[in-house]
Amino acid sequence: MSVLETPRVYFRGQIAWDPIVTNNYPKFYDETTADNVPAHQDAQAFRARAIQDVTGGGTWNPQGTHKSTFFQTEVSGVDVGAGLDLRDPLVGAPVSFLGMLVDCEPYGTITSQLFFDSMQFGIRGGCRVGCTRDRRMISRYINFNRNAVNMMKAGIASTIWQTSFPKALLALDAHDSEAIGRMLAAMESPEVLGLTVRWNSYRTIYYDDACLRNGSCAAGAAAGALAAKLGREGDGCWQPNPARSLVVGVLGLWREGEPAQEPGDRALLSIPPGEVVGSAFARLCGDNLVVDLGNSIAEVDTNLSKQNFGTLRLVAANGGTVTPLASINYGQYARVAYEQTAGIVTLPLNGEALGAAAADGAILQLQDGDANILLCEDPVRALPGVPNLYLDEGEGSDVQVQVLDRGAAAGAGRQVDVYDATGATPTLFAQATTDGNGVATVHFQPSSTGGCSAYIFVPGDAAAPAGVDTQITPYMYIRVLPADAATGALEPTWTNLYENVLINWHAMAPCMDNWLDLGNEAQVRRYAGALKALTDPAAFESFRFMPVVRDMTRGERSLLYSFLDSPAAKTASAEILRSAAAEEAEAEAADKHIANLQKSSRAMRS
Repeated sequence: MSVLETPRVYFRGQIAWDPIVTNNYPKFYDETTADNVPAHQDAQAFRARAIQDVTGGGTWNPQGTHKSTFFQTEVSGVDVGAGLDLRDPLVGAPVSFLGMLVDCEPYGTITSQLFFDSMQFGIRGGCRVGCTRDRRMISRYINFNRNAVNMMKAGIASTIWQTSFPKALLALDAHDSEAIGRMLAAMESPEVLGLTVRWNSYRTIYYDDACLRNGSCAAGAAAGALAAKLGREGDGCWQPNPARSLVVGVLGLWREGEPAQEPGDRALLSIPPGEVVGSAFARLCGDNLVVDLGNSIAEVDTNLSKQNFGTLRLVAANGGTVTPLASINYGQYARVAYEQTAGIVTLPLNGEALGAAAADGAILQLQDGDANILLCEDPVRALPGVPNLYLDEGEGSDVQVQVLDRGAAAGAGRQVDVYDATGATPTLFAQATTDGNGVATVHFQPSSTGGCSAYIFVPGDAAAPAGVDTQITPYMYIRVLPADAATGALEPTWTNLYENVLINWHAMAPCMDNWLDLGNEAQVRRYAGALKALTDPAAFESFRFMPVVRDMTRGERSLLYSFLDSPAAKTASAEILRSAAAEEAEAEAADKHIANLQKSSRAMRS
């Protein structure tokens, strides 16, 4: 029954975003060919252009690392069925997460994802939940009307992030934590697949200043100061410029039939145009209706006060009959409550209301005090199991689509229509029919030789979509990388490798200089084994995969491996290693007069 069922664990804190952003702009990057613009430009010239663009309001972070990490984030409460509990030993424990932020479609804003290896609630030796990655974290239901008072880049938006962890990839140590103990007990059921984490990021600020606005003098001054730092010569450092957001989230059960990477509950969708309230999710849990408003109610000032709609009403509409279910007063969705329970509100229902909400044909609505509809349930949803898909030219893939009817897996015989929404007007791409589990399988065989395509999924009896609306339409993006056979056929010389492969990332990722100078033949040869391991397609989902932006073509990888495996490269690598060993021995001899720090440290204990 998803994270809206108990037991669940709440957390809140902050996250830093440090993506390199030059590939977001056509003037610097071609997402079709996966080349910098102009192609294979001198690395230093490319970097200089990127620095110059900072003051133009474009590349706010040309020297980032892509790393995104939680900080000052901790478990803020638990709920085991009796409401918010602040006494569980897990409360106050740190929540750890480190990922790489990458857009599947570089030019756009709606395909963000976080590649990571693990996530942890608590610490080893105490009560904790350790989660090893099965699938990347995906951004969904982006709310571009969330924070109108913050007009700096993506600061206006909030988004839901979600992924799930199978039982086999979890480590739960309960000790005295009732919440973790309840999770362990629940996972004895075969219907529980593992745990889901869902969190909301919002109030994003740039240049460490929440008061900046696009086009303001202060924003221009901040950009100018960054450009000056980036342009400083001879300091041997790069200068990342991360943004940061606030975070609230929840950890709960993942049940059979529920999507792993986006909410699968009853979807209460925004009402266009305007979409004043962001889409929400609801679930009947026993005698309660649980509503997730984590991405819904906007902040109206710099103190993050929530917009006051007065008392909200949840109703069930069935034909011409509208049955009141429950009310939500302002205190239940104001800032304090939002931060305590990640926007999740539990509403007890009486028998009549419970029956009305569960009735076939019932449509849930969220209304304001004047009966204006703010959100309306879309009862049947078709959700792709792979929200962001990467393919090589000529490669195809099957994608499973889960059809949900009021948050439960639909049965057999439901039609799913898939539309190609890459152009101005969506066109029908494919149709499929669900099996007994409500799953339809759609084969994708893009005809393009490179680039990004968008697809929308709708039940067969629904109207054709007008386009992708992040608050309303289930969608998927596919990025196709060109085969680049001409590059793969080149002679594996250093010149060919650097000028046709490595120069792109050498130019775009200055942070790499601190680990491996991609313009240095000796270093590349010395780290041949590491480079092959980090660029292996089998490691695609891992945190350390290279290149971080996942845009190495088949031909580029072929040339790289031919170079690293060539006899000349292996001979050179052996010579480099011998030279390095000699240098280390010489340095050790020169520094032998320096005290052994380990011995000195131990001596202090006596």
